Amino acid sequence: MANGLFSLIIYKYRIGSLQIILMKKILIAFVVFMGLPFVMLQAQNSPTCGTDELVQKWIAENPALLQQLSNEREQLRSFINNELDKDSRGVIFTIPVVFHVIHQGQAIGTSTNISDAQVFSQIERLNQCFRKQNTDVALVPNVFTSRVADVEIEFCLAVTDPSGNPTTGINRVQYNSLTNFDSNIKPATQWDPTKYLNIWTSNLGNTILGYATMWGIGPANQDGVVLNYKQVGKTPANPYPGNNNLGRTAVHEVGHWLGLYHTFEDSCGGNTPATCTIFGDFICDTPPTKEANYGSPSLTQNTCVEFPVDEIDMWMNYMDYVNDANLLMFTNDQKDVMRATLLTKRLSILSSLGCTNVAQPFTYSGTVVDVETNVGVADAKVLFDGPQDFETTTDANGNFTIFNIYEGNYAVYAGKWGYREAELSANFQLTNTTPSVNIPINNKHYYDDFIFNFNWVTTSNTASSGFFVRDIPVGTIYQSEKANPDLDVEDDYGFKCYVTANGTTSPTTSNVDNGTATLRSPEFDLTGFNEPYLRYARWFYSGTQSGNQPDDNMDIRLNNGITTILIENVGTTENTWVKKQFKVSDFIQPTANMRLIVNVNDLTTGNANIVEGGFDYFEVVEEVALSAFEPEHKLEVKVFPNPASSSIQVHLLNERFGKIQLRIVNVLGELVYEQSLPQEVVEIPVQDLANGFYVVNVSSAYSQKNIKISIQH
Repeated sequence: MANGLFSLIIYKYRIGSLQIILMKKILIAFVVFMGLPFVMLQAQNSPTCGTDELVQKWIAENPALLQQLSNEREQLRSFINNELDKDSRGVIFTIPVVFHVIHQGQAIGTSTNISDAQVFSQIERLNQCFRKQNTDVALVPNVFTSRVADVEIEFCLAVTDPSGNPTTGINRVQYNSLTNFDSNIKPATQWDPTKYLNIWTSNLGNTILGYATMWGIGPANQDGVVLNYKQVGKTPANPYPGNNNLGRTAVHEVGHWLGLYHTFEDSCGGNTPATCTIFGDFICDTPPTKEANYGSPSLTQNTCVEFPVDEIDMWMNYMDYVNDANLLMFTNDQKDVMRATLLTKRLSILSSLGCTNVAQPFTYSGTVVDVETNVGVADAKVLFDGPQDFETTTDANGNFTIFNIYEGNYAVYAGKWGYREAELSANFQLTNTTPSVNIPINNKHYYDDFIFNFNWVTTSNTASSGFFVRDIPVGTIYQSEKANPDLDVEDDYGFKCYVTANGTTSPTTSNVDNGTATLRSPEFDLTGFNEPYLRYARWFYSGTQSGNQPDDNMDIRLNNGITTILIENVGTTENTWVKKQFKVSDFIQPTANMRLIVNVNDLTTGNANIVEGGFDYFEVVEEVALSAFEPEHKLEVKVFPNPASSSIQVHLLNERFGKIQLRIVNVLGELVYEQSLPQEVVEIPVQDLANGFYVVNVSSAYSQKNIKISIQH
């Protein structure tokens, strides 16, 4: 940076054939102002952006983030090179925005309690700049006009809040103290960051205009953009004089939020076609600049020499520091980075209903009943899985009521510990006139695919990291092998399982370390069973690190309240879902106080290896009932490739019995494809489906099969 306050350390990583080079900037001098975690000083005494310092603060607290940033940068570049153009060109993405106006009791329109008009003008400016509709774009020098991008991203003030209620998109909150803004105020006011862009406005003083969280690092409950109140919106709605009152601070910070770095990162580094993606801002159509620019630079300014063609500085880029009146453009490559970030790390925001005026909510009711007795089942869980999820519990008579649900298509499930979970429908079309339903479930059958939370216990024992979590698995790769799964078991309901160290992009940052991560089931009563069988699916990965030999394992045990017996010990990598079945009495006396215990063990302290585990599809069923779920005409189906991009092949592997129907349903429960299977092998185009998870349902009169797939264009 220009001010000389930072020493520079170059970090190099080689991933595959690509060498990623990241620069860690160590803060030598800093001040704390208004309780904010950082303030950047400039030799010119000019206000600036604080995003770099926020990133470096988090890296200083967790150095492993450097490797994570490197991994994610490569993944983003691969997505841009291989996937981005296939289905997203010309598609306008809309991001719902909520403004949290943090004030100290002033009247609306006074000081930090900025006016609605100031907020409205900021949304207008964001849309102008991201859609290349700012009239001053005509001032871009001729040498760069071909690079000016319509990013094809728009912004709306949210009209629906996270609870489905109408909103203005402006959330005014009074705080008399701004101490610990990031760790206190942001988490307390933030709306779901996977569905909204949160923008906070407050008094940041005179040295900082704003800052943003970059994708992939930092606490999720701090994700968003922070703006100094004097830099929100554009004149005349912005009443504050100065060089930064045209709403371009927010454009700059949202650029960071969507994955962009400053154009002056690494000074003149990345000045050749071979280095422009691994130095600087990682972007090739933004010429490197020696240092941040301020004010109104000369049109002929050229602070770096590029090869083979030397170019003037692109100080008019939104990711530099010049006056608002001189910030004019994003480039085509910056557009690719922002859209790729939105289609990968921030994909969930594209399914947000924040910009949608939803219909009026209504109340819907039904009953969960025991299949054999037709009596209502008390304390059963019910889930309507759709654009928003609605979950409730039945009363003493098995009746359930969901308040404030909305019309739409839902996948509907019911279950209870000790029963076989049931799917009422994968595509239940709910309106305010839909009749009440009965959902039947089978008793004396323990089943859990973790779509519901039946209170399994996760403990760390001695492990320092890598604990089990119930979640949609985030796949990780280590030494070209899958370490964590990227999908749960294919033929159960939902997408969740228990997996260790979930949510990180690299297994080296948070695998099971220095002890045992344990998952323990609730108690299950087997005294009413004649010959119970235990079934489950498990995943285990043990990888060598630093030349050490893998010495870790996964062990699975049964406890009957008196004795604990080992039923399986997995010591070598099986990084796929492996289904197992055991006759309980072969191992232990069935009792009323049974528990299953799953341990993933990093056995030797100091022997640095990678160990990960997963667990899914738990079931205890009578031997005589096995055939009920494995009928003679049970469908055997394979779907590949998975993940898929342009098409999938569906193979029916066993003999055909009657009509076979195929449906594809998205995660919102919406039917996106349907046909009968005319032969045993069918190819289905999927290039028009959006990226994400889907369920392929193949059904006959005798059986059905659900296979989860991932579409990645």
